[in-house]
Amino acid sequence: MEDDPGLCGRCRHCQVVETTRSRFYLCRRSFTDPHYRKYPILPVRVCQGHEAGEPTGTGG
Repeated sequence: MEDDPGLCGRCRHCQVVETTRSRFYLCRRSFTDPHYRKYPILPVRVCQGHEAGEPTGTGG
């Protein structure tokens, strides 16, 4: 089953963290603004901090 991160999958503030068993979507906005969850509940459909771009990651 393919995961659907919603807006996080198309946000420049997202960092994809992959392990051998899981994939997590870390919101780097959470480092400077406590209103954002470090690991948002997916799929994210509405986010005031969303900025279009490619997530960074450890693989794909």
